[in-house]
Amino acid sequence: MRLSILLIVLLSVMGFARPINDGNKLFAAGDYAAALEKYMKARESEPANPLLFYNIGTCQYRLGNYEEAKKELESAVRMPDKKMAAKAAYNLANTHFRVGEKAAEPSERIAAWRESVAYLKKAIDLDNNFENAKKNVEIVQRKLKEELDKQKQNQDQNQDNDQKQPPLSEKAKEALARALQLSKDGKYEEAKQILENIIAEDETAGQLNAYVQRVDDVIEIKAGRKPKAKIDASNTDNDLEVI
Repeated sequence: MRLSILLIVLLSVMGFARPINDGNKLFAAGDYAAALEKYMKARESEPANPLLFYNIGTCQYRLGNYEEAKKELESAVRMPDKKMAAKAAYNLANTHFRVGEKAAEPSERIAAWRESVAYLKKAIDLDNNFENAKKNVEIVQRKLKEELDKQKQNQDQNQDNDQKQPPLSEKAKEALARALQLSKDGKYEEAKQILENIIAEDETAGQLNAYVQRVDDVIEIKAGRKPKAKIDASNTDNDLEVI
């Protein structure tokens, strides 16, 4: 009886491991669609395995299925292994970056790249030796600043053409006042969240993006992060792998 139980366990483990190993080989060969099929097969035996969330999410990223990738990697970030969770956060950051690249509206691009920065910082918090994440956070922050500068330039041009943006609504003014008070109290993360929320829901609040950037700059200074002199934009996909 003991032997039969052990045999069932071994067969279960072997049956689960083989699709993952086959998937890893296919992923390494660049056949992401076939690798995804193997990982999905493995999930039938282990639906809650966090490594499968990671591998499936990374395959979906490589296939350009960014919404599916986000769902999988958001689950993988909760892995108890901090180094593996850091890799998941890194890949999730890259996913948000690509979503931003494809966004039709500047506001959507800015929102996606802010998410990318947030997950890169999370990856660094989980693994302080994650050099690619440290490098990429500078890349995305630079792209984000360029986009915000471009948006501000467009706003200035509109003003020059007498196409003034609508005045802040009372709700937006109240949100700005709360954010400024929180900033005075040193609660910069809360201030940033209030501003981002009102920008997302109030069409008159787009002009507050400049405040968000200033608050974000303060957060970066407080955290002791400094930009490097050179930034290699080709690095954004480094270290994307499966387990």
